[in-house]
Order: sequence, then C-alpha cells, then structure tokens
Amino acid sequence: MTLSAAAYRKVCRPFGIFPALGVGFAAILFCLAAARPLAAEDHSRSTASSSAKSKSSYLITSSLDLLTGETVTRENPSAPDADSQEPQQAPIVIQRIEFIGNRRVRNDTLKDRIFSRENDAYNEETLRRDFQALWNTQFFEDVKLRVEDSADRANARIIIFEVKERPVIRRIRYDNIHSVSESDILDRFKERKVGLTVESQFDPTKIKKAEVVIKELLGEHGRQFAKVTPQYERIASSNAVILIFKVEEGPKVKVGKIKFTGNHAFSDRKLIRAMKHDRPYQIPLYITEINVMSKTYDRDKLNEDLEVGIRGMYQDNGYFRVLVKEPILENIDTRNNRLGMPVPIMGKSDGKAVNITIPIEEGPRYHMGTLKIVSADPDKALSLKVEALKAAFPIKQGDVLNVSKLRKAMKDYTSIYGEYGFIDFTP
Repeated sequence: MTLSAAAYRKVCRPFGIFPALGVGFAAILFCLAAARPLAAEDHSRSTASSSAKSKSSYLITSSLDLLTGETVTRENPSAPDADSQEPQQAPIVIQRIEFIGNRRVRNDTLKDRIFSRENDAYNEETLRRDFQALWNTQFFEDVKLRVEDSADRANARIIIFEVKERPVIRRIRYDNIHSVSESDILDRFKERKVGLTVESQFDPTKIKKAEVVIKELLGEHGRQFAKVTPQYERIASSNAVILIFKVEEGPKVKVGKIKFTGNHAFSDRKLIRAMKHDRPYQIPLYITEINVMSKTYDRDKLNEDLEVGIRGMYQDNGYFRVLVKEPILENIDTRNNRLGMPVPIMGKSDGKAVNITIPIEEGPRYHMGTLKIVSADPDKALSLKVEALKAAFPIKQGDVLNVSKLRKAMKDYTSIYGEYGFIDFTP
C-alpha cells in the first residue's frame, strides 16, 4: 500500500515533530534545575561574605545603658580589611576623618578632642585613644569606630566615628509621691548640687544622685522604706526623653519604744524628756504624762537628740566624759490608731515603727576646781585684770561642772574684751 507525498506530509509529519520538541523542553528544564542550586550557593556565599565584612568592619564600639550607667565595649583586634594584611609598598595614611550622627556637637569640637589628624600615619593604638577620648566627653550613649579603604587613593584609610548623642531631658515627672512636694525636691536638688534640670543632658550619674536625694528626703518625712525607680520615655521624632521617678513611699515609720542601758544618774523618763525630736506627744498630768501620739522617725533628728539632748544633759550635770554610744535600732510592724490617738470610730491601721535602745557610759562626775586665767602668749601679760575676769566666770569652785556655762563664759569674755577694743580676742 502506497501513499502520495502530499498525503504523507498531511498525516505523518505533524506527529513526527513532537518527539523533537519533547527532547528540547527536557533539555531546557534540566539546565534550569542545575543552575538554581548554583545561584542559591552563590547568593549564600555573597550574603555570608557581606555579613562577615559588616561584622568585622567596626574596630571598636561602646554602648551606654542610660539607667544603670553601665558601659558595654567590644573590640575587633584584627585589621579591618583583608588586603591591609598584605605587604605594603608605602605606609598607610589617614585620608580623612568623618563623624556621623552628631547634631548638637560640631565636627570641629569633636576633632579637637582626638589625637589623629588627616595625613597622619594609620595607627590602631592611636585610634583607640581617639575613641576613648570621644567616649570620655560623655556626649554620647553609643560610639562606633569604623575604618574603610580609600576608593581613590592607594594606601589610605578613611576613619569614621558613628555616634549617637545622649538625649535631652524635656520633662521630669515624679509619680506617686505624696509626702513631699515637687518644690521640696527641687530645693533639695539645689542644696545638694545634683545638677539635674529640664533641658539638661541625660546623665546616669546625676540621675543616681537624684534618686538617693529623693529617698533621703522621703526618709526625713518618715518614709524610710520608700523605693525610687528612675525610668524614661523617649519622645518620638526627637532625641529627647521624659524622665520619670516612680515612687513607692511605703508605710510611715514612727518612733517606737525608747530604752537606755548603763544610765544610773538619770531615769529613762528624764532622758526621754531631753529628746525633743523623738519623745512622744504627751498630755502632762500632776505626777506623770500620758503618751498620745508617736513622732515620725528621722535618723538625723535622732542624732541631734543623742548629742544635744542626752549628752548635753549629762555634761551640764558634771559628767564631762560621758559616752552616748551608737543606738540599737529594731524595725517592727505595728497596728496603731489611724489618727495616732484612740478614736473609736476611726479604727486601726498597720504600720512600721523603730524601737530604739541607747547604751550609755556615764563615767565620773566632775566638779569645778581652781580657776586660772593666763595669757596665751607667755611673753605678754593680760590686758585686763585677772580678778575682774574671775568674777565674770559663772562657775565657782566646788560647783558641779557645767559645759553650757563654760561655753557662755567664753562668749562673755569675748564681749568683755570687745568692749575694750580687742576685736581679735580668742579665748
């Protein structure tokens, strides 16, 4: 059976081309599949290389924690570029020094703080000194040192300092503080020279000092258990913050029981009456008193009571060498009347108190002996008569020694000599 040429072309040739097309498509798919892993591998190598280069590009970095004041420093001891490790035909020099990120601080100010200059020999140790000098200015919370090859000059490097300036304090807020006013806090800041003000630069050292001063001020108002936590909130689109002191005042601490050890000359009751800051508010009766309200505990006022009240009373009664030792303090939980005095309808509330035990060594009791008044300069006689000066002395021989009267005698002698023109008199 035979077919014509026209019939063959019409029927057979269309089927004969499909095998050739199938082979071609298969070849193309194979090439694409082989090329994909290679491209992925090249991309992976490129990314890894770029990442490694970026990671090793910084010679040294330092970051500051604004609240704690702690500094984290990282160094890369290796040279920044691989080709810098190859032998050089000429010494490497610094082409230029750049500063990135500074806004308030001028470039000229920063250049004056570092040692390196353009066209100086490249030296990593000098660059580390430059880095430390910039960090010590306390202008920045973050500093990074990067070194790059020059694109247009062989054997030259570009030194780049990337900096982030410390924020400015736009506002200071005191949360949950009730025992003292903001004006009290600002007055104490001024008195203690804290230096923390609105529009000042964020300084962790000053903020820590302010925290201590606030706690101290609260302690003076009976809040010895107060907690002060500094925080900050960044203001959007600006390098500024709101500084916040979050306060937990805690319970007000009252003076609890006051006891003494080693006292024989005076009773506990009499010694407590000499403590004007720590003795309780009392209602006096004929032979006793009724305690109606405890005072707020304050260590500074307690120290004054120990020195002026107790020690002063002993020395005014002849116990010149009395020792009032460090008090023993015991913090206790209490349940007291809400108003500090018994009011049935008000009920009671939980609180804190400090029991105080004061050790005393009285020592011997002294009396006035012989009074001698002589000139401090052995070559000169007294300008005033000794008899007149002795007559003005308030303690007579045999009297109990009184320190307050001794101090008054010195003031009286100064006045007497001043009346006669001796303005530089010193007893």
